[in-house]
Amino acid sequence: MSEFNQTQTYVNETGTTLNAYITKVFSMMGIAVLLTAAIAFVGYLSLVNGGFLYNMYMTGAISIAYIVCAIAQFGVCIFLSMRITKMETKTAQILFYAYAALTGVTFAVLPMAFDVATVFSAFAFASVMFFCCAIIGHTTNVDLTKFSGLLIGGLIALVVATILSLFIPVLRDSLIISYIGVLLFLVITAWDMQKIKQFYYGTQGGMGTLGGNLAVYGAFQLYLDFINLFLRILRILGSRSNRN
Repeated sequence: MSEFNQTQTYVNETGTTLNAYITKVFSMMGIAVLLTAAIAFVGYLSLVNGGFLYNMYMTGAISIAYIVCAIAQFGVCIFLSMRITKMETKTAQILFYAYAALTGVTFAVLPMAFDVATVFSAFAFASVMFFCCAIIGHTTNVDLTKFSGLLIGGLIALVVATILSLFIPVLRDSLIISYIGVLLFLVITAWDMQKIKQFYYGTQGGMGTLGGNLAVYGAFQLYLDFINLFLRILRILGSRSNRN
């Protein structure tokens, strides 16, 4: 029997029930999403009202700032993935929220590249689809870990196709990559929900530093799933708005 189908729960001085553990994960993920949205909104206001980011844009410094943010995000992602079992839980949380804040800075330009209504619509669509797949991942008896190799392979192929689209006009102008990305990240969301249940059982109820760290890492994975889903839905809706 796979770990995510176990019915045993752990409740003691340091352990929690499975539902409480998942609530903790989603609370951290929700805080990160709100942090990203708040910083993106403040950054957008700065751009349209002649604030700090606008001045950086006018001087050309904003391109350098975005490159620095991208490098920092990549560094945080790699560091969390490699050191999540060895750091303090507070450190992991700080790094996670720092990543979310950096994402907010880079998202400040989205309402200008698309429009505010399209961004809100994409966010709403992504939220509904994300939580539906998260519920499926939490409740299904199908072991999605059996398809982990296929999902990882699909993710690598998606990254390669996205990079190639920067240089190949046919791929850049087509929405097929975005549609495939939406489908892929919906499945990955359900898969990550099952991994979070494995984290819970593997740490005997989320006990100790390891249990706390894996909760942060689970929230980070779900956050990345949501952000990637949102970006691909935004591109689809934005393309349709432009055609209209």
